[in-house]
Amino acid sequence: MSKKTFKTDVAKQIYFKQYDRSLKLWGIELETDYIETSFGKTHVIVCGPVSAPPLVLIHGMTVSSTMWFANAPTWSKHFRIYAIDIVGDFGKSECTKSISTSEDINTWLDELLDSLGLDKVFLAGHSMGGWMSLQYCLNSNRVKKLVLLAPVMSFDRLNWKFPLKLFPAMWFKKTYFIKKLYKWLFAKNSVPDQVLFNQFVVGYKFGVMQLRVPPRTYNDEEIRNLKTPTLLLIGNEEVVYSSVDKAFERASTNPIITTKLVVGASHCLSAEQKDEVNKLVTDYLIAN
Repeated sequence: MSKKTFKTDVAKQIYFKQYDRSLKLWGIELETDYIETSFGKTHVIVCGPVSAPPLVLIHGMTVSSTMWFANAPTWSKHFRIYAIDIVGDFGKSECTKSISTSEDINTWLDELLDSLGLDKVFLAGHSMGGWMSLQYCLNSNRVKKLVLLAPVMSFDRLNWKFPLKLFPAMWFKKTYFIKKLYKWLFAKNSVPDQVLFNQFVVGYKFGVMQLRVPPRTYNDEEIRNLKTPTLLLIGNEEVVYSSVDKAFERASTNPIITTKLVVGASHCLSAEQKDEVNKLVTDYLIAN
């Protein structure tokens, strides 16, 4: 059975065109590459000084690495950025085998870091990318510090409304449902970027999700066993969690996790409150 994210070359080129438009929002010098893994070719965007500490970024589900347009220009002043498109998700990576288990996540990321020649890294993930990043850190000692931006589930159950917003967009592929999902993920007073929204729509219309590993809420023992110093950022208008307070409460049971509420932001906090998020992340990662 085919594992292609885009079933036809036409669909692929339509999406890639929108992806490239979104990537121009970064406004900085960058390079791209493909890394061979057991799960297919992984697309990586690289920027920042070659000699700077490496910071690996894992995007949220269905938004691809272009989502870091509000952050990469600032973070790349301090770090060598490696923004990776998740294999099997919408983006430029080419899937030949689905990531279906937690062990697959660990294997995929180890292969990526090995190929990039990276031993110890900083790691930051948003939403699904945050959950995957946390999963990796629970089973690896290669991450010096971890940043979680509204990691899906992880510390609390999903809001029951989330599937009601997501599945119509996935199933029917109609602009109406896709737009409703997109707007729901932003705080009430936020104005989403139109270019990124256009890519989001094309992804849902033409893409087929091949990422098979379901996120979950980690139990108390797993949270306490996390050994990687971690910064957890969640917006005060977050809609994906059942309870932001509960998520922070459970995260705080491990003293190695620092929590911070980002006011005026929902699930897309890295773009909604980019100045605050950029400063919080930079200060945390460069601190001794």
